[in-house]
Amino acid sequence: MEGKKVIKERLCSKMVLLLLDDVDEASQLDALVQKREWFGKGSKIIITTRDQGILNVPTLVDWTYELTSMDFDHSLQLFSKHAFRRDYPIEQYIFHSERAVNICGGLPLALEVIGSLLSGKSIEEWDATLKELEEFPHEDVQRKLMISLKALNEDQRKIFLDVACFFIGIDKRIVIYMWESCKFLPQQSLNTLQQRSLIKIREDNRLWMHDWLRDIGRNFIQQGSGKKPENQQWVWNHAQALEILEKMQIGDDVHGIGNIEAICLKLVEISQYSLIKQCLASLSNLRFLQVDNKDFDGRTKSILTQVGDFLCYQCSNFVHTTFGPFILPEELRWLSWNYFPKVFTLTNFSMRKILILDLSMSKITEKWEGWSHIKLAKTLKVLNLTGCIKLRKTPDLSFHVNLERLILESCESLVQIDPSISRLKKLVFVSLKDCCNLRELPDEMGALESLGELLLDSRAIEEILEWRRMKKLEVLSLVKCTLLNKFNFVGCTPSVVNLSLVDSHSTQPPKSIENFNSLIQLNVSSLNMQELPEVIGNVNNLKVLKMRCPLRKLPSAVGMLEKLEVLEAWGTFAEIPINIGNLPVLNILLLGSPSIVAVPRLPESLVNLCCKTTSMETLANFSNLLSLRNLRLTLWFNMEGPSKLEAVPSARWIGTLCMPEFLNLSSPYIATISSDLVLLSQLKKLKLQCRNLQCLPKLPTNLSYLGIKLCQRIKTTNDLSNLKALSDLVVGCDELTDIRGLESLENLRTLELVELPSLSKVPDLTNLSKLKKIHLNDCPKLFEIRGGPESLEILHIVNCSNLQKLPKRSSFKNLKVWIPGTDPCLQKNVKSLSFVLK
Repeated sequence: MEGKKVIKERLCSKMVLLLLDDVDEASQLDALVQKREWFGKGSKIIITTRDQGILNVPTLVDWTYELTSMDFDHSLQLFSKHAFRRDYPIEQYIFHSERAVNICGGLPLALEVIGSLLSGKSIEEWDATLKELEEFPHEDVQRKLMISLKALNEDQRKIFLDVACFFIGIDKRIVIYMWESCKFLPQQSLNTLQQRSLIKIREDNRLWMHDWLRDIGRNFIQQGSGKKPENQQWVWNHAQALEILEKMQIGDDVHGIGNIEAICLKLVEISQYSLIKQCLASLSNLRFLQVDNKDFDGRTKSILTQVGDFLCYQCSNFVHTTFGPFILPEELRWLSWNYFPKVFTLTNFSMRKILILDLSMSKITEKWEGWSHIKLAKTLKVLNLTGCIKLRKTPDLSFHVNLERLILESCESLVQIDPSISRLKKLVFVSLKDCCNLRELPDEMGALESLGELLLDSRAIEEILEWRRMKKLEVLSLVKCTLLNKFNFVGCTPSVVNLSLVDSHSTQPPKSIENFNSLIQLNVSSLNMQELPEVIGNVNNLKVLKMRCPLRKLPSAVGMLEKLEVLEAWGTFAEIPINIGNLPVLNILLLGSPSIVAVPRLPESLVNLCCKTTSMETLANFSNLLSLRNLRLTLWFNMEGPSKLEAVPSARWIGTLCMPEFLNLSSPYIATISSDLVLLSQLKKLKLQCRNLQCLPKLPTNLSYLGIKLCQRIKTTNDLSNLKALSDLVVGCDELTDIRGLESLENLRTLELVELPSLSKVPDLTNLSKLKKIHLNDCPKLFEIRGGPESLEILHIVNCSNLQKLPKRSSFKNLKVWIPGTDPCLQKNVKSLSFVLK
């Protein structure tokens, strides 16, 4: 109830956009969006679910939209990407590929997984696999995907099921310690699972898996155990885990418990601790234990006393006795226990094989007796104390000589790192993010010779002393270090690869920046830096340089960074160094400044170029950029006075580019575009916002997206009927009266006509058999919509005050969302469409 009250009080006067993804219980909606009044006027709530019944709440849900499967062409393309690593099948596999696509029924996940399963196999193997898949009903996707799971070896399957039950969203670098200890060959297994599209590893190294695959894995476990939780190797359901322990406590003969390898418990009452104390040691093969419980330390005043062979909890309203010491199974590798009770005894803790210890959110202090027992964990690799808000000083860590990862994030009271940290010669990762009272670091940290990643993202850090022995430090993050005023990296400069100073209040990067010989990435965004020192040219290995700050000058030394691949510069600088054109491998260049007057010749290696300014005097010529794939050029008015740019410049050089896939031109000055634009055979997406553009050039036939907005002089489009691949068309031009060839766009899926005050009619849309969405907004002269394609699913009409005629209601057989707006003339037509919403 308290949470509901907070939501209502804080959001009732605010317009919010709320996305609730993968809702599977009505209680979740009740807890978060019980009433509309909780949110301010104009708020939008989007709910995704696999259970349509959850949306049957008339007082909350206005419209529902059911996602449809992919069409055959797109299905074949997606399947081919995974089966052949290209957009279409190998010739001798065309028949088999079409057969596989039909089996998948347009479901993207099935297309990915089955395509990956068949990749690299012979025709005979394809035949055998497809025959097995065809034995299942068309809608039985899970049984089809189960074939991929059965094709894994034991190590791969165990890792897949570990992820499905416990490790979605967890850093793979942590989990690997346990898998290596269990001899699961994790590196090879993860590669296989990725290749078969059964898991994904995100850029931040976190494991991810599709919900369906998660459910398939869990169903596989349940089926193999005869639907008896005590026979499962993985027990992820809290209620089932407690039920198993309760049966053991009362002496029931529970067969199969020795098979349990991983279990997750949720304790809601102090009395349930006795289950763990009495029964946990019997789970002889347990390697992973996760315990989630309430903050009992914060809600009760408990005193632990020893009475003979008993441990007694004496609380103001509760007395509970537990038998015997707390003993962990011998095979346990990973213990994760949030809100670990500080009164627990760890005397007989079995720590022999513990690799990962996570005591996040616990209210333990540096004087906690448990530290002396944790010293027994000689093999400990990971210690996670995130959110231990009572911890003022780290414990003596000298006994953990094998520790590799130390996580102390959000330890709000932490003010001191114990000097014993210098004994951790194998430590590769330290995170002190959001330790808001930690102002300094010990000199002893300079002895961490193996440290590769150091995250100090905190507003409290004031000084970093000279560290001379950090020869392997590659990632140093100082995000939000607003008080940092002194730092010396002389000792670690040879190894740092990634340095981030985002949101620091420093006015310049470290003075020793030229000594960062190994630096590959430098991010100084949001600094108060106005000028980058010329010594940046000495950082010879720099590949990525990002500067989003009040930069007044871009130093010419940037042109000396021969290995630079990515350059982002946003500020108030007027000049771009001429020698930037000498950078031989620059791929991405993003420039943004209202003061840029001219752009010099740029390196021919560029693949992605973005330039935004309001002061350009001469329209740049990029005709030499023959490798360019993405171009965004924004040239707008200078509010301080008229632009010096020619009144009617030409962008004819655009037609000479060879490889662009995305082109976005936004400027009131561009009046003509080269007729050679039609020759850009790779162009897929074209956006034009050019107020003085007089007419559209002939367009390349392979366009999939065309956006024409704010082009006030265009009165009619040229014939678009040759754009057979066009799937999205967005048009918004004041003078436009005719969209020629619209009726022939056979692959069009989305049509948006926005702010078209002169448009009075559109062609008959009947033949647009793939059109799924029509959005009409601010078309005051539009009188009639002719033709209603059966494929249409969304019809959104707003501020079309003269619209009188809609297609016959029999045309809209698949319409799921109808938004008529507030126009009185449309209200007459709502009844004719209401049948499709029932």
